[in-house]
Amino acid sequence: MWRPRPRRDTRPLQGHHNFIYHWSGFSAGETLDKKDEQAWQAVRLPFGPGPKERLEAILEEQRQAAPPEENFAELLESGGYTRPFARLEPGDKVSGRVVSLDGPNVLVDVGQRSEGWIPREEFRPEELERLRIGDTIEAYVVRGTGAPRLSRAMLARSLDLQTLVEASRTGVPVEGKVSGQNKGGYTVDLPGARGFVPFSQMDLGTRLPPSDHIGKVYRFRVMEVRGRDVVLSRAALLKEEAKAKMAEVLSTIEEGQVMRVPVVKVESFGLFVDLGGGLHGLVPRSEISFSRSEDVKFAVGDQVTVKLIHVERGGERPRVTASIKAAQDDPWGDVPERFPVGAIVRGKVTRLAPYGAFVEVAPGVEALLHVSEISAAREVRSPGEVLRQGQEVTCAITAVDAAARRMSVSIKAAEAMANEPDAALKARYMARASDGSEETAMGIAIRRLLEKRSKNE
Repeated sequence: MWRPRPRRDTRPLQGHHNFIYHWSGFSAGETLDKKDEQAWQAVRLPFGPGPKERLEAILEEQRQAAPPEENFAELLESGGYTRPFARLEPGDKVSGRVVSLDGPNVLVDVGQRSEGWIPREEFRPEELERLRIGDTIEAYVVRGTGAPRLSRAMLARSLDLQTLVEASRTGVPVEGKVSGQNKGGYTVDLPGARGFVPFSQMDLGTRLPPSDHIGKVYRFRVMEVRGRDVVLSRAALLKEEAKAKMAEVLSTIEEGQVMRVPVVKVESFGLFVDLGGGLHGLVPRSEISFSRSEDVKFAVGDQVTVKLIHVERGGERPRVTASIKAAQDDPWGDVPERFPVGAIVRGKVTRLAPYGAFVEVAPGVEALLHVSEISAAREVRSPGEVLRQGQEVTCAITAVDAAARRMSVSIKAAEAMANEPDAALKARYMARASDGSEETAMGIAIRRLLEKRSKNE
């Protein structure tokens, strides 16, 4: 009996692949191998038998169309979620990035599963105008579970005694207006309570006059709640902020760094300079100037360039030592050119010693004036017999060793070079030149003087 031949379906096969898998026994993603050859021979499709290659092409098309297999661990790492979430407790101070400014709350990413939120009413209008997506702000945790409830400070209009007690327990600041002054401190307006700030708890450091505070709105730490009386502290918050800023500055400075900073205090033993964030550095007196004869002439507010020579970060009170000298050029660098042997210089006596005196011929450059080189007219047993500290003298350079930072000068030689050297002076300073030995520095100076005068004649 004749039967009509089935019409081959020439439409794209994408719509038939599920039927093919069901009819042939294959599953998506499987490929043919030798053991499936016989099974394939038995496959009869509605549109007639097709070659094995056609089914392989369908399977390959399916594999390519499928989304790539994703590694969940890599997704976590790329998203920055490899670290466990830190548990937030009420009162914790956190820093986060603003991610949304829409709606009644400001959303802040604080590294939790959900963004934290701060009511917009906690921001002043001008603060909201300046706030941008991506800005970093600090806040306190009011509730750490779920979406963290954050607060910059509990506003006065939302306070009551129960809220104040909770703020005392968690450490979340409260906001209030300084209304007046009494015998022991300042009064602060709080709804349903009497706020009091002792004088010692209003400022950090120098106490400001009351007129600088009355009428202003501040944030306070609730120290104690006694019935309707609430003891507040502004200094506690200022101290926390200063500590955070100091830690930030400490993380950025290092030994060898050169900075331009203001002088904040002048003492007999040195200067204190402000490095930022409330961190002060000490410039010891010996590191202020190369010159020993100059007194400290800096005043509070002066800008100086310093080099950090020691940074101690450990302990409650970090210590930083700075130097003005180290930030300047070494005065001994060009001494041989500025002060050749035989040159006549004028200097100031900076200190006396049993064996001689030290004369400063330039800022930071001291020379030794030996006791035997002080006077040719008399025998000097002690420099103090003819010299005093601060006295200016005229000397001749007799020796220079820049590497060892040493220089020798002589008053006697300067006087001799100013006059015609007599036979005795020649015999004393040029004796070693006649026997062929090395000529002394003083002998060189006198010889050069004689040669110069002979040329002029």
